[in-house]
Amino acid sequence: MKEQNKWSKVDAYFNDKLLAADPVLDAVLGANEGAGLPAIDVAPNQGKLLYLLAKMKGAVNILEIGTLGGYSTIWLARALPEAGRLVSLEFEHEHVVVAEDNLRMAGLADKTEVIEGPALETLATLEARGHGPFDF
Repeated sequence: MKEQNKWSKVDAYFNDKLLAADPVLDAVLGANEGAGLPAIDVAPNQGKLLYLLAKMKGAVNILEIGTLGGYSTIWLARALPEAGRLVSLEFEHEHVVVAEDNLRMAGLADKTEVIEGPALETLATLEARGHGPFDF
């Protein structure tokens, strides 16, 4: 328990120093909770890491497998250049609806597409849909 307390304090320190307040992301988490989605979104510091990795890579076309309510999708899409695109695959219809609402609220609907269905099936359709190749 003592070790977990130490790591919680380290996480809190990084969050305090590296993450600015973000009303959009806070609203997304609230919308996800309000819709009854499972509370399994990435942590804010993990979202920032995804953003930084995509930014450092210079990603233009991102593929995400598993959208949930779009929290990590927003972090990744914010890293894209103006002409960048993100495609996210999501199995659950209810999650797709919440995620698309959240992406619109974040002003990222024009850069993102959430494709509904089992990823093993929808992955095979990406090229025919005009997506790819992906660089992140």
